[in-house]
Amino acid sequence: DQAPSDRTILNWYHEFQRNNLSVEDAARSGYPRTAVNDETIDAVRAIIEDDPHSTYEQIQDSLGITSSSINSIIHDYSNLHEVCARWVPHQLTDDEKQFCIQFCRDSMERFEGGQSRRVFDIITADESWLIQQQKSNQKFGCHKLIYDQPKFIDTKVQASQANGGDFLHDIRFNQVHTIGTWWDGNCKMLRGIQFNDDNAMLNALEQAIDNQLTKDDFKNCFDDWFIRMDKCIDADGQYF
Repeated sequence: DQAPSDRTILNWYHEFQRNNLSVEDAARSGYPRTAVNDETIDAVRAIIEDDPHSTYEQIQDSLGITSSSINSIIHDYSNLHEVCARWVPHQLTDDEKQFCIQFCRDSMERFEGGQSRRVFDIITADESWLIQQQKSNQKFGCHKLIYDQPKFIDTKVQASQANGGDFLHDIRFNQVHTIGTWWDGNCKMLRGIQFNDDNAMLNALEQAIDNQLTKDDFKNCFDDWFIRMDKCIDADGQYF
């Protein structure tokens, strides 16, 4: 069991044939196991605390350690896990638990446990992108709907097209729609289609939304949401 593998012995054979008789390990790329130390652990924690959306690549570029070291620090030393591309602690603080409970109670009361018609005014996603190709310069513009947290809107949804930080167009849909629903269920059908101009793309988008989604589609989206609110309250704000 202690003998070297066949592949290792074969490598030695080839090295000896090239008159390389050294028994020392050759220098190689990569980082030593000592990359996981108190200094790098604190540095990784600081990066994630500053931006919970940080990626392995960003941390690796910043600290110069391998992804395996980052993975070990995050999971073995910092007790974090990934939820929707955001690093969150396994254990919530008492204040965080109370916030979850209070939000669920307020929402259950405001929307009568999901029975209120105001449920259809809820925008649940925090961000969604629709990509179009700009023919003039082969760059990509996008439509972006941004909400920092669940918002409650009484009338209409407005989306703005942004390209290089400049807002080009505003769109107002005739009905309130759940972003995640119409994106996953309908807007992806437009993927790969090339439009000659902005208006053609916007018309296709509005048609996809208005023709495909029904009121029942939206209601079904929220049924599980209110069930999860009840579970959150029963779990005293813990993950479940």
